[in-house]
Amino acid sequence: MNTTNPFDEIEQFLGRTPLGGERARGRDLRTADIDVAEYADEFVVMADLPGFDRDEIDVRVRDDRLAIAAERDAEREDADRRYIRRERRHESVTRTVGLPTNARLDDATATYRHGVLTVTVPIDVLDADEGRRIDVN
Repeated sequence: MNTTNPFDEIEQFLGRTPLGGERARGRDLRTADIDVAEYADEFVVMADLPGFDRDEIDVRVRDDRLAIAAERDAEREDADRRYIRRERRHESVTRTVGLPTNARLDDATATYRHGVLTVTVPIDVLDADEGRRIDVN
């Protein structure tokens, strides 16, 4: 019997989960909902990460891609509690977004307020008529 989930395969195709799917190894891996906007002078990614603390969020740039990851563990076991149902456990979310080629990665900033992470990456403004100049050595 095939135990793969076709929706996991779609998520992999869209680049929202790593190949092989972390779900297969027992971790709860899901994607963060995002909005992406490109303005004249900046590229902005807003990701919903409710319930995470700032120190649980990791934002990195690799190979012209912005990677957002957040990971947390639920509260510790309490021997005095008798759970009828327990669903709050380890949680991990991830999302990767391609960045424009004219992004100024060293000037990127990130803020986290009310469960929303906002990453702003300035972009070099290119004159559409002139294009981008390439120096010849």
